[in-house]
Amino acid sequence: MKGIIFNLLEDMVVAQCGMQVWNDLLAKHAPSDRVYLSAKSYAETELFSIVQDVALRLNLPMQDVVKAFGRFLFGGLASRHTDVVQRFSDFTELVMGIHDVIHMEVNKLYHEPSLPTISGRMVSNKQIELIYSSPRKLCYCAEGLLFGAAEHFKQSIAISHPTCMHHGAEHCILIIDLHEDSA
Repeated sequence: MKGIIFNLLEDMVVAQCGMQVWNDLLAKHAPSDRVYLSAKSYAETELFSIVQDVALRLNLPMQDVVKAFGRFLFGGLASRHTDVVQRFSDFTELVMGIHDVIHMEVNKLYHEPSLPTISGRMVSNKQIELIYSSPRKLCYCAEGLLFGAAEHFKQSIAISHPTCMHHGAEHCILIIDLHEDSA
């Protein structure tokens, strides 16, 4: 897992719970004196342990914490890589460009980023089907990222998750319903 993900998790934990909580989480789940460098890779078990501990501290299901982190993560990544996000005129264009644009840029920026496999298909002008697959099974983070992107583009969405790797499937299916803006 790339350090930038840990950096953004730190930002979220510090904003929600304070620096002392982050330091406590590091002391418990990371090697001593750990400093996460954005382009360097770290064991994903560290991330999962920290997130699990956050879920326990907040008395929330792990999937809710992972989804909330995904939502937060989009904003952090978008602010650090504005040139990539600015290539898209709307939410639908961004979602349909995950594989061909976003993941290509991530591969340029980070050595061996270990990305999920994601493919999108327009079911109608109001619905997108996204197929997600990753050995990490971070589909709930993907959902959060989608909600974060929707907020960024001021697009109202709903997501259903009828097929999930956490329930034994080989991949996840995320159905994104696009709603008319209420503006």
